[in-house]
Amino acid sequence: MSKQRIFLIALLLLAIVGYFGYNYIYQDHRNIKTETSQLEITAPYLLERFKTNNAEDLLNKTITVTGVITNIEGNAITLDESVYASFDALSTEVNVKDKVKIKGRCIGYDELFEIVKLDQSTVIK
Repeated sequence: MSKQRIFLIALLLLAIVGYFGYNYIYQDHRNIKTETSQLEITAPYLLERFKTNNAEDLLNKTITVTGVITNIEGNAITLDESVYASFDALSTEVNVKDKVKIKGRCIGYDELFEIVKLDQSTVIK
């Protein structure tokens, strides 16, 4: 084989590896709004699962939480004083004491405030 042919094969292999490597490292962001919820749960029960260390499997999962709004601040809602859900933009008209369903990504439990946190949340009608 000629040196030119070996060089072209090596260049082609390098381009293929580079393409797949780039796509692996820079994957598309998750769209929680379009994902299917993996669990539907009430806000107090979700908090109880985290308090008893029975919720590690919920981290980074899309879940639906049902509860009564106890606080609204900016682009965030607190459900039953046990789940804090942050929104990109809270456009839905919601009020304190409304019962709602919220779908979001579970990002963890704040032991200091004893509250479960969701992000990328949306209100489900």
